[in-house]
Amino acid sequence: MTARRILLPFAALALVAAAFALPFGSSSNSNANAVTAPAEPVTAFTIMDDGQGLCDLYTIDLATGALTDLPAPSSEAACADDLAVAPNGTVYGIAGYQFFSVDSVSSAVDSFVGAELITFSADGTPSGLSLTVDGFPTSGISGGSIAVDAAGIVYVIAINETTCDPRLTAPGSFDPSDTFAFSCLYTVNLSTGELTQVGDGFSPNRSVFGLTSCASNMWSLMPGLLPLSVDQSPASFGIPWASIDPTTAVATEAGISTQFLGFDCVATGNTVYAMSTGGFGPTANDISPSAPAGADLGTVDPTSGVFTETVAMSTPTGYISPLAFAVLPIPVEPEPEPAPLAPNFTH
Repeated sequence: MTARRILLPFAALALVAAAFALPFGSSSNSNANAVTAPAEPVTAFTIMDDGQGLCDLYTIDLATGALTDLPAPSSEAACADDLAVAPNGTVYGIAGYQFFSVDSVSSAVDSFVGAELITFSADGTPSGLSLTVDGFPTSGISGGSIAVDAAGIVYVIAINETTCDPRLTAPGSFDPSDTFAFSCLYTVNLSTGELTQVGDGFSPNRSVFGLTSCASNMWSLMPGLLPLSVDQSPASFGIPWASIDPTTAVATEAGISTQFLGFDCVATGNTVYAMSTGGFGPTANDISPSAPAGADLGTVDPTSGVFTETVAMSTPTGYISPLAFAVLPIPVEPEPEPAPLAPNFTH
């Protein structure tokens, strides 16, 4: 990712939403303020890499699994690690994966690039904005983690080694580079990229995979909830889901997943839609794009970790980032007011 990208105004994805608009219920027996229940999303998004470091934003038909490349040219700037969609249809991404290992967390050595917010226009054109804390770039991200709630507030989980958590300096260390690397929850100022921290950091030196905001829970996949000895065991064990309090960042363990999943909620609902790019294997701790092979679409229950397939995605022509998945909300529209009755005059 480069720092040359500039945040541009964008139009909501009206062309996609219009193509998949669903009919709403009858207004009979309803009042003027009634609204229909949220419709099930029919469109999702993912990122595909051509294998040469150039990426595109794709739509996914959730009923058929068909992939459609949006018209914007392929670019490095589109290579988001995770996606989220605002209630108005705007697609956001986050990029800037930090490669670090336990006891080696110097941002000068281990960081790949500072975290960056990506905003996609309706045709898939990306524009970038550096995410900062107190005016300084963050150390990066681990595995993605961006979500938008029903009010349009954007949350990210990012690594910051200087301001993220009070448990920073290793005992007996005089080297600032020996601090722990904490992933912390932040809200994003969409105009400036400045992050505001929520609560304390999560478990140090652990990856966090993905984030979504549902009506009653915020969810993530967080291996750091497991004891370190288990966390480093063969990856066939799986990784736990965590519900995250968006006001305190307190994470509570839920179910265990045995697959890498891209996942997302409609912010006004609680169904977690998911894309599986395969189970865990010998290299499961290596977060890398999936090989060109079909992925499964479906839903996941974070309280149990059970993934239920609904359809197979069409075979991609490139590499799908396993966490880059988000669903397009269908707007909840007020039901029309009943037509006024003509007066009936009688003698």
